[in-house]
Amino acid sequence: MQTISKNSPRALQLCLIKASLIFAFILSLGFYAKGTLGYFIFLFLGGWLIWTFAEYVIHRFLMHELLIPGQKDTLFHHHEHHSNPSNLKVNFFHRTFTLLLGIMINWVAWERNSTFTIFAGFFTGFLMYNFLHYLLHKRVGKYLFPRIQRAHILHHTKYPNQGYSFSTILWDWLFHTLAPAHVQVTEKMRENYFKNFNKGQETKSHST
Repeated sequence: MQTISKNSPRALQLCLIKASLIFAFILSLGFYAKGTLGYFIFLFLGGWLIWTFAEYVIHRFLMHELLIPGQKDTLFHHHEHHSNPSNLKVNFFHRTFTLLLGIMINWVAWERNSTFTIFAGFFTGFLMYNFLHYLLHKRVGKYLFPRIQRAHILHHTKYPNQGYSFSTILWDWLFHTLAPAHVQVTEKMRENYFKNFNKGQETKSHST
């Protein structure tokens, strides 16, 4: 499957401008509410939103549109993930470590109640992304997050250049990269999505 789309530096510029205005608004609400619970909430929300935007930008512009020198998928090797969706590089140890680190970071943020909360929100967004991505590539995701998994399956199968974010649909909606709402996920799509080609290749190599 062709996962690389035509790069658009102008689109990246517009995304950065629009997102910056949203971040400025959310964070300004937080600073306005300093001394109240709203200070923590808005700063945390702002940090989380910054992560979701980073997820969108990295996925779209660095993994698919390849706005990096050379225009080759050598930075993330994202085409390999599309070729073999079930073969996830991040393992249980990585997720456990980030979870413990996330708990510690959020505890510090709550105790300090300072601008560090923005980073806590950002890291929590990354943490949620890590676990959510894992679950979306498991069959149980159909029952836990049916709509999100549907969008991610479409991204991996029929619409690789749409649906760049699954932490929130905000950015795909705002930047017009949502997959069509009427498209249904077929059994063939699910079969390809959950198939681990590496395991098949290993089995084949052992049998020869």
